[in-house]
Amino acid sequence: MRILIADDHTLFRRGFSLLLQRLYPDSEIEEASDVVSALEVVQRTAIDLLLLDLGMPGMEGLSGLEQLRAAVPSAAIVIVSAISDSDRIREALERGARGYVLKTINDAALKHALSLVMSGETYVPAELLQERALKGVGGPIGKGGPENPLAHLTDRQRDVLGLLMTGQSNKEIARDLGLLESTVKAHIKVILNKLSVANRTQAAMVAAGLGWQPARPVH
Repeated sequence: MRILIADDHTLFRRGFSLLLQRLYPDSEIEEASDVVSALEVVQRTAIDLLLLDLGMPGMEGLSGLEQLRAAVPSAAIVIVSAISDSDRIREALERGARGYVLKTINDAALKHALSLVMSGETYVPAELLQERALKGVGGPIGKGGPENPLAHLTDRQRDVLGLLMTGQSNKEIARDLGLLESTVKAHIKVILNKLSVANRTQAAMVAAGLGWQPARPVH
């Protein structure tokens, strides 16, 4: 796997690079300190994963993200930031980022997040899903009553959604609920359809935006 760390803080880049080398010993890691140098890297190297700081020179809001997304459409872009602003997170996801992690993330959580992203999923920390401003990603949905889309889920689908909201992978959900992974995938497909969203992160955001607090699932 080829990884690009794009951040203007040299010490952070070097420390992050050492961490990634430990987590992914066979990876090739490139570094960039601004948008221009990041674009130069992606033009000469096939990057699989781009870890991007939104505050580095040349970003100009999120235009730098859009430039990099256009330059490497096949790469997974994950925002790595010290800022947990809900509007910024939502906009970054809408403009092509596949994940958003905070710089305070620990090693195990980072590996879990990157594993989800590299498998085609979208990752946002569970604690950020509770911020009401993020509910707009899933589309406007009213609270309560018969129009609440969560009312259309079965008990087992709610169990799956609850674990999905904590950031668990399909494999982990299957293990915790005593289900086959294929069954979990089928449940998630139905959940996305019933909530009228495109992916699991949007489903979690819709549920969090509705103020839903899942109960501990029963096997």
